[in-house]
Amino acid sequence: MYNESPDPLKNRVQELENEVERLRELIPQEYLVEEYDQSKSVSSGKDAVSVIDTNFTLIEVNAKRLMGTDLKRSELIGTKCYSVFYGLDKPCEECVVPQVLESREPNSFLKSNLENNKIRFEEKYLSPILNEKGNVERVIVRSNDISSYYHLVDQIGQREEFYKNIFEFAGDAFLVHDEKGRLIEFSTRLSDLLEYSEEELSQLNVNNIDDASRSMDFDLRIKEIESSGFGLFETSLISKSGKRISVEVSANLIRFSNTKIYFVAIRNIEKRKTAENKLQESEERFRTLVENATDLIMRFDVNHKHIFVNSASLQILKIKPEKFIGKTHQEMGFPKDKCEFWEQEIDIAFKTKKQHCVDFSIVVEGKVLHFEWQLIPEFNRTGECETLMAIARDITARKRIEEALNEALKTKDKFFSIIAHDLKNPFNALLPIAKNLHQNCREMSKDQIFEASSIIHSAANLEYNLLNNLLEWARSQMGKIKHSPKQIDLSKLIELNVQLHQTKADRKNIFVRVIKGAHTMAFADEYMLDTVIRNLYSNAIKFTRPGGNIQIRIAQNNSKSIISIEDNGIGISEENQKRLFRIDTNYTRVGTCEESGTGLGLILCHEFVTMNNGSISLESTPGKGSVFTVHLPISK
Repeated sequence: MYNESPDPLKNRVQELENEVERLRELIPQEYLVEEYDQSKSVSSGKDAVSVIDTNFTLIEVNAKRLMGTDLKRSELIGTKCYSVFYGLDKPCEECVVPQVLESREPNSFLKSNLENNKIRFEEKYLSPILNEKGNVERVIVRSNDISSYYHLVDQIGQREEFYKNIFEFAGDAFLVHDEKGRLIEFSTRLSDLLEYSEEELSQLNVNNIDDASRSMDFDLRIKEIESSGFGLFETSLISKSGKRISVEVSANLIRFSNTKIYFVAIRNIEKRKTAENKLQESEERFRTLVENATDLIMRFDVNHKHIFVNSASLQILKIKPEKFIGKTHQEMGFPKDKCEFWEQEIDIAFKTKKQHCVDFSIVVEGKVLHFEWQLIPEFNRTGECETLMAIARDITARKRIEEALNEALKTKDKFFSIIAHDLKNPFNALLPIAKNLHQNCREMSKDQIFEASSIIHSAANLEYNLLNNLLEWARSQMGKIKHSPKQIDLSKLIELNVQLHQTKADRKNIFVRVIKGAHTMAFADEYMLDTVIRNLYSNAIKFTRPGGNIQIRIAQNNSKSIISIEDNGIGISEENQKRLFRIDTNYTRVGTCEESGTGLGLILCHEFVTMNNGSISLESTPGKGSVFTVHLPISK
């Protein structure tokens, strides 16, 4: 029965046939088969030889041809070659006996068959034997088993396929080029990366796809690779659309047959570059932030040495940042007690691996500076604390404010104690007289009743003035007095206050003179300024002797309006001048006609003038009088 060879086998044989010529040079010499020589006899021991007639009937075989058949020579003679050797019922498809019979010329063909689940390859050389008439009478068939040769070819082909798969399907793109940069071979991953078709890319040169401006000139790169046999660098490839693609290139020089080629592995590092750029931008922003921070920022290692200091060190400590690097505080020459304190706190942060904050002070150029010191442990990927960031914030101003606040609280406490005493004093005089008047008014004369009522009136008036001033001061402290500055005519405000206190001045026979300049306008809150003028003018009347003089001047100097109220009264000593305008002293004294005071009037004057961006000052000589001067802005 005729058994046709399966198609896959025929296809594989054809593939191997095609590979023979290309790979022949790679096959070791011992596997190569010599061309058939007609002069060799049938009995030659090198080849398996059989002789057939024109009908494929075996006439003769040699011993080597019998090998593997398990048959004797006598059993083969007279049988069909295709039947006894290949189990077929008709001549092999590959057989060229018909061609030899027709051309009467030698010929050859390759025969393959499956033996023991292995493909066996035979190379057949056919030589015709002619009779006297020149016709082919017999054909000598020399068979050479070249299975080992074809199996080697198959292995080489499979290995080439293996490397080709690596070349094509590896994560990186690959490229092979010559010394001139001509592309010899490349993977499809490269053409995909650069957006070229394989045909388009094959027409290009390395210089067409490599942006040398971002790495190195091609010729210089070739020289560098030749000197070491290897090159590793980063560059940018140019895609078909012109886009620059960041890549990492690994190039190897391969030498053979006096030729140099370069095998190049190309890795797309766009994502890595993007991440690196973002990291660099982040680091630059962080460094800019740190370098421009007003806080003193340092980084320490476990040995207390500075490994980073920002530029604030020059501004705060008057020491350049680079002076700190690699040194401890002790090596920098800081006071021993401070160094010990700092190192102790640093050790605590390293040991506990927790952030904590402490305060310290240090003298810089004769000034005491206070700092809030925040210590922040920094960890590596394994969780170990290798460095420590220390942020020292200058809290000197805050400390001074806190100290001033504490002092102010103490001052207010003292002030309230004084005020409480002053509020109580009038009642010490008022209550006994009021009680006596209540119990004995029927027995008292009119003069006695008048005297008692005068004392009660004076005490009540003093109490009222004290409470009124206290209320005004309290309202100013709580911000209850609305500040509404505007243009004010000072002459009108002074005239109103002079008229208001005319009776007091006439009672003491005091001559009052108002001197006005050409310009009398000022920019201030009218209510507050009225309170200031009323208190200063009232004080001038109180401390001027009967028959004395008071002079009020309105003038302008540069950008200020000036009000001065001058008297020739009893004056104020230099020691008592220091106690004025202060709530912790509450300086008071009686007037020239025993007029009492609250001590709050000048405090209110000082606060109201300050709120209107002005100033108040005093010049006084005991026994000769005083001059209070107020400076106010002319305009907004």
